[in-house]
Amino acid sequence: MPATIQPGSTGDDVKRLQRVLARRLLWNPFGPITGLFDATLESSVKAFQQSNGLAADGVVGPSTWAKLPPYREASPTVALGSLGPVVAWLQRALAGKIVQVSFAPYTDAIDGIFGPLTEASVKALQTWAQVPATGVVDDASWFVWLTPGSAQQLSLEGAAGLLNDL
Repeated sequence: MPATIQPGSTGDDVKRLQRVLARRLLWNPFGPITGLFDATLESSVKAFQQSNGLAADGVVGPSTWAKLPPYREASPTVALGSLGPVVAWLQRALAGKIVQVSFAPYTDAIDGIFGPLTEASVKALQTWAQVPATGVVDDASWFVWLTPGSAQQLSLEGAAGLLNDL
């Protein structure tokens, strides 16, 4: 069971809370995942607690954690040199195979190898989304909203299929 957290708390358990609420569109669904329990998170927690018959005190202890939907750890951090299915799913999303993208799409093979062209596409996404263009896909990039101004709410994490088992 995660630790009891409250406004002012920081760390991995706060990030877990931010992720689960963002994935369920109960908190800022497009990040950033900061690990800081601020006033916006407190408001979301109180609303969640009230709608689930809990004391709406903004403190996330055992009873609140028990009512929250199951969560996974962070989507994996991938960067130049990373290999595997997560990279292939990322490449499909960056190529616009899931939803039309508004940045320079990935155009190389969907091969699960995070090479220079994948990195360039990630940087194009990050520049477009106005997050630091590091070329590294971490929480700041997984929670980028790919469909601004539309009824469809889709983060890069969702487009890559990383939420399918939640």
